[in-house]
Amino acid sequence: MAVEIKILGSGKEVGRGAISIGLGDSYVVLDYGVNFDENDNPVMPLHIPPKSVKALVLTHTHLDHIGGAPLLYVSVEPPAYATSFTRKASRLMLEDFLKLSGYYLDYETREVDRLLSSINDVMPGDIIQVNGFTLEFYDSGHIPGSLSTVVDTGDKRVLYTSDVGLQRTKLVKGAQLNNVDADIAIIESTYGASDHPPRERVEKRFVDAVEEVLEDGGTVLVPVFSIGRGQEIISVLIERGVFPVYIDGMVRRATDLMLEEKKFVNRPDLLEKARREYTFVEGWQDRRRIWKKEGVIVASAGMLKGGPSRYYLKKLASSRKNGVYLVSYQAVNTPGRYILETGFYGESKKVEARVEWFDFSSHAGSSELLEILKNIKSLETVVLVHGEPEVQEFLAKRIRKELGLDVIIPENGESIEI
Repeated sequence: MAVEIKILGSGKEVGRGAISIGLGDSYVVLDYGVNFDENDNPVMPLHIPPKSVKALVLTHTHLDHIGGAPLLYVSVEPPAYATSFTRKASRLMLEDFLKLSGYYLDYETREVDRLLSSINDVMPGDIIQVNGFTLEFYDSGHIPGSLSTVVDTGDKRVLYTSDVGLQRTKLVKGAQLNNVDADIAIIESTYGASDHPPRERVEKRFVDAVEEVLEDGGTVLVPVFSIGRGQEIISVLIERGVFPVYIDGMVRRATDLMLEEKKFVNRPDLLEKARREYTFVEGWQDRRRIWKKEGVIVASAGMLKGGPSRYYLKKLASSRKNGVYLVSYQAVNTPGRYILETGFYGESKKVEARVEWFDFSSHAGSSELLEILKNIKSLETVVLVHGEPEVQEFLAKRIRKELGLDVIIPENGESIEI
């Protein structure tokens, strides 16, 4: 029986991870995330009949991989698989998503509850059997608790890396994919046309830039993703002894969850110290006070689309003694990307503060992606997802030239039969 790989999301786009692997009318779904349009409205993955879903794997807790998942639990409750940290943090992310975008969503709290109660906790190294499929789980090295998955159909073995990283950081040790055996690899390509500098160099440049602003009596705003980048940044700052640091937004609750599941964290000692010694903002009274002080404000959201980071930007942008340091991927049509490209926010408000971007990416770069593929045994075909088209074309040429593998760059909705 032919195996069908269908791209439900992440085809020639960054985000909206959603892949189905099918035998007959039975499917394993690997992530079911969302993207956002130019008006910041959620864009769901392509439809798959929930009754045909025999298992769902949530590789990690970012919305572009879990935001559509409750749609699969309106009428049925297929078994789902994720790490315990992903399960706990997914509630935090999905409830916040409902609060902000519920008007546009076709699910409610009931479906979120049904999804989360269907999750079976797994760890890297686990192997399970479900409805004729074998699922093998590996550490993807992206954020704590993130997974890569091999789906074994009996005839073919398909690796889905999801978001994957090789660099050792304060939060993760890097992907553990050296002993994977797969015929096909579905691999992300976010940074398929560039390589990242060594993490130690990035950390030093970032801390040096922070201290330059503090020495001049300024305030540094560091917009962060609530889960992953926020904890990475405060771990870097506490290790280098930077004070004072204020932490605002959902970063606090996510940090507490991460400390509950510190078995997934590379350096939990740093995170514990940051939680003890840094100031976590409690509300508007603190918020109105701290931006007037010398210090570092680490706040969500990472692309400045919402959260308290937007408030701080408006307060700090007009002074040259301040800094706005971006440390996350800045997607097209986001305020963070607009600031980097134009130096303005809103329609005509110039950012006078010092603006810099620091490459703290938790995604593998071009050469690292090739290294991952080179070490996969029995590999014949590579499917590139989760990347911008021109980046994917660059990476595909490298893979064909250097590894001699067949490469497919699918559109959303495209099916690949093997």
